Amino acid sequence: MEFHDKLYQLRKQKGLSQEELANRLNVSRQTVSKWELGDSTPDMEKLTAISNLFVISLDELVMDKIPMETGKSADKSEIINELQQKVLTEENKKKAKRGLKITAILFGILVLIDMISMIVYFGLYGFPK
Repeated sequence: MEFHDKLYQLRKQKGLSQEELANRLNVSRQTVSKWELGDSTPDMEKLTAISNLFVISLDELVMDKIPMETGKSADKSEIINELQQKVLTEENKKKAKRGLKITAILFGILVLIDMISMIVYFGLYGFPK
């Protein structure tokens, strides 16, 4: 079902006129009519408002996707395994180790600069009393 048909159906189910829907979305009745005829489409802000008004996901509203039912959804362990396979690849592990090494080197350089500046300060002005 296309967006304009879906919008018409949802509006009718909720018992709203085009004018009432337009008032709730802060647009003109003509704008709602154009959306329902398929002559134009709302911007993202209005799409979000429409999905909130009709308590429907953007996927359901725009792409006519049916949300997964809890009985058919994968259990947590399957989702975790799938994520681990996609995210924890050898390449990503190497990148993470490399990032940690670079971070450690930068931290070490900062500590070294701080120590050198302390030694110079104490050399010039002596220890604080």
